[in-house]
Parts: sequence; C-alpha cells; structure tokens
Amino acid sequence: MNKNTVLTLLLFITACRATPDLREGLWTGTLTPMNHPEMENPINYEISYPSGSLSIDVISPDSSIIPTRNVQFENDTLYFQFDEPEEQVTLNCALGRMENLEGHFSGRCTDPNGQWAYFMMVPPE
Repeated sequence: MNKNTVLTLLLFITACRATPDLREGLWTGTLTPMNHPEMENPINYEISYPSGSLSIDVISPDSSIIPTRNVQFENDTLYFQFDEPEEQVTLNCALGRMENLEGHFSGRCTDPNGQWAYFMMVPPE
C-alpha cells in the first residue's frame, strides 16, 4: 500500500471509532430538579442518526418534543444543549456513561445561573 492509501484507511478507521455507540430509538429516563431532589419526572429521548450524525430529541412528560443542538460524544460523556420551555433558558448538559449500569447515562443539565437538574438516560431494550 502506498502512503496515501494507509493515511486514508487510518482516517476512516478513526472516524468509525469516533461514532458513539448510542442505539437508535426511544430511550427512557428521569429528570430530577435541583430544588426537589425527591421528585423524579419521567422523560424520554429519541436517538437517531440523520445524515450520519447523532441527534437527540428530548420528549417531555407532556409529550412535547424539544430538539437538542451541539450534540457531542467524547470520552464516554454525552454533551448537548436545549432550550428549557418553561423557564426560557438554555440548558447545557453533560451526561456520563454509568459504570454500574451498562449503556445508561446520567449527569446534570445546567442553566446560565448555575441551577441544574439531574438527568438519566436508559437505552431501549
């Protein structure tokens, strides 16, 4: 193989390995507000790969669909943003892969004032 072929092959392998292993479909989960840690609200996530890139829609308890943006998956952490419809603020989320529960993610979504909610994502069976 020539040098260019090897380089192209390495770039292809790296790109394939960078794709997150999040299954497409409807994920379930919970949302726990910071000011009510005893409360767990059910929430869903629609995971898809339109045009080959990861996309997440948050589905609220009232079935409203909230699109996310700036979705990234790095070092077992899923990052995304969405506009919280009630408070009209952008939430920045960082959900890490849970070591004790295979395929599950959990973490905080934080608003510009530092207020946060705890989110958990459970993959489809």
